[in-house]
Amino acid sequence: MAQLSVWRFVVRNALVWVLMAAILVIVPDELARWISIDIARVIGWAVACGVWVIVVEQEWKARFGPLARFGFQLLLWVSAALVAIWISDTVHLDLGS
Repeated sequence: MAQLSVWRFVVRNALVWVLMAAILVIVPDELARWISIDIARVIGWAVACGVWVIVVEQEWKARFGPLARFGFQLLLWVSAALVAIWISDTVHLDLGS
């Protein structure tokens, strides 16, 4: 049963990570029509972090202490942001915009 719990934790985090990356691509690109891309990225980051907190933060608190949680989540969040920026830049280069 514990093994199932670990897999559920990993899969849920992977899905939320993908959702965060998608939010970090879609929200800024859509908002950039009306506001600067920098402000749009901040709003995208706030929405993505909110999704993380709602969906998986409690389980992280139950499994890890504050320092480990900070380190692991920093790596996950920054990697999602970097992937989102790469996707966004690649799409814009391919579209010629």
